This record gives sequence, C-alpha cells and structure tokens, in this order.
Amino acid sequence: MSELNLTSFLTDFAALPDPRLARRRQYPLLEILLLCVSASLSGYEEWDEIVDFGLTKLAWLRRYLPFAAGIPAHDTLNRVMSRLEPRGFEKCLIAWVQRSSRRPAGAQVCLDGKRLRRSATARQQQTPHAQGGASAVHLLHAWCDEAGLCLGQYQTPDKANETTALPDWLTLFDVDGCLLTMDAIGCQKSVTQAIAGVGAEYLLALKGNQPVLHTAVKVAFAAAATASTGAATTAGEKPAQGRVEIRTCRVLPADCLPAALRGPEWVGLRTLVEVVATRTAAPTGVTTTETRHYRSSRQASAAAFQGYVRRHWGIENRLHWVLDVVFGEDHRRKRAGHVAANCAIIRKFVLNLLRAQPEGKCLNRKRNLCALSDEYRQTCLGF
Repeated sequence: MSELNLTSFLTDFAALPDPRLARRRQYPLLEILLLCVSASLSGYEEWDEIVDFGLTKLAWLRRYLPFAAGIPAHDTLNRVMSRLEPRGFEKCLIAWVQRSSRRPAGAQVCLDGKRLRRSATARQQQTPHAQGGASAVHLLHAWCDEAGLCLGQYQTPDKANETTALPDWLTLFDVDGCLLTMDAIGCQKSVTQAIAGVGAEYLLALKGNQPVLHTAVKVAFAAAATASTGAATTAGEKPAQGRVEIRTCRVLPADCLPAALRGPEWVGLRTLVEVVATRTAAPTGVTTTETRHYRSSRQASAAAFQGYVRRHWGIENRLHWVLDVVFGEDHRRKRAGHVAANCAIIRKFVLNLLRAQPEGKCLNRKRNLCALSDEYRQTCLGF
C-alpha cells in the first residue's frame, strides 16, 4: 500500500511560493491547503461548503495547524487559489507522489490529456483569442494503473501541445525503466527521442496522423498473416456487459518495416503490435471488429503487450471517469485566474489518499465516511 501521509504533504508543499504580500497574509497558505484538502476529502467542493466545513471542524483542524485567525472567507479562498502559480503547485504534487508512494519496477505510466470543460464559458471558448476569447484548461495526466495512483498533472495550452509539453514533464518525474504509453498524438519522432533520453521505453498508438507509417505497418501484418509465420500471437476472451469480446494480439519485429520508416529518428523502435477486438452483442448477435496498431521500444511477448494495451485504458476508467463522476470535475465553474488548474491538483491529491485506503469501499462511501467521522478522515490523511 502507498505510504501517503499528511506529514510529507506539509513537507513538500511548505516550499510552495505564496503569491500574497507578506504583510497581508492573515491566513497561512498551508492552512488554506489543509482546509481545502480536508473538505474535498469529505465531499465538499464549493467555496461556501469549504468554509462551512472549516467552521464546523475548526477544533479538529487545530490538532494539526494553529488556524490562529480562524477560517478564511470564501472570497479569500478563491482569491488565494486563483493567484497561486499552478506550475509550482504541480511540481509539489509530483514531489509528494514520488516521496510518498511506491511504484513497481518497470511500471507502466499512462499519459493522456483532459479538458476541464467549464473552466471557461461557452462564449469564451467560441471567441477567437485575439478578440478576448479563452480556452478551457487542458491538463496532461500521468497515471500508474498498477499502483492505482495519479502521478502528476501538467497544464498545457491545448491537446495539440501535449507532445511539446512532454519533455518538460519528463524533467520533473523519474520514469527510468518505465513503459510510457500514449494515444496516437504521441506517435512523433520528438516524443520517442524525449522518452529514450530519460531512460524509459514507449508504446505509442498509431493512427491516421502518420498515414504512410500506418499503411506500412498494416501491410507488414497482412504479409505475416499470409505467410502464417513471423508473428507472435495471443488471444483472450473477456465477457463484458451485454457482449462477449475476443482480443487477438500479434507482435512483429520492427525490421519488417522499410528502412526509411524505422530510421534513427524513431529512437529505440523494436516492435510492432496489432490488436484485433471482436465484439458480439448478446441481445442482437451483431459482431463488430476493430483493429488497432502500435509501435514500441520494448521487446515483449504478445500476451504482455495485450496487458499493456488493456491497462492503458485505466487512465480513462479509473482517473478521468472518476474525476467527472465522483468529483464532478466537468461541472465545476471555478474560472478566476489559475483556480481551475489548482483545484484539479487538490482533487488528484485527494484521489490518491482515498485510493491508498485498503478497505473494499467505493470512493463515494469513503468520502461520506470522511464527512461523518473525524477518525476516518484522520486515517485517510495518514495520521
């Protein structure tokens, strides 16, 4: 189990620069962060709710920090969180995760972006930036499905900038020996160079954004099927809700590609992967087939790649879906300054704390227990 605790939180976040003038800091930044984390842990996300929680639990909060001035008003919370520089806050989250958690050796790290849909109004998103428009906040997330932890977030201007932000993110996080997986937007030469440069391996989805390469990979697998040789194969059947799904994974060495498509710019390329998913709907009997292709620097069996591809979806099912459904992230309308990105960091911190609890309760039940029981909330915080 991950050794997540509030002591390391206070250590790692103590270095976070306070954006306020020193002479006007009535409420210390760590007290504000502890209040917001404890309230979010208990299911309270709006500023008024956080203030009500703080006033009700002030005696409990004073067990850990002085709170000499009491609980700040909702406008104070909004103002401080909107001015707090998110890049420094992101670094604190990453440092806390690395200090407080244990990842399996050679763990798979899934990377994917998520947009905070209501962090900008519909009018702002539809208006060109030159005319005063604004984009919704876009975040690049790192998820370790084996540990059940969000390893960090990194704010990018939009989805197209995920690949340009990746080298900066890699400098913040230790991924030596890990397998990094991304969707098709990451199938770029610069991405493979950045990943190889930090001692990690990659598994990148391949789609129409690389048409020549994608066609060559499909031709290589078709030729291997015709020859009935050269491809390692595995198949697995997975009953699902209302359907039966059979996935077949085949693996070929990258040498099957023409030399021009596996040149030195694609650093470390060793393996081509094909996954064919055949789904049969139980009520109708209709069968559909989907074929996906990947490129990887890791040499492994077809069964191993089958697992890697499947686990990559954990970032959607166990992180993005949870943030939207359990935490209601897409419905939050906090828009002032940097408040949307900073509140998203607090949710990742809370999610990791809840995931660290071993009992077989859903996240909603754990949050309800935190609201009801000071002792359970204290346990989740690590005391």
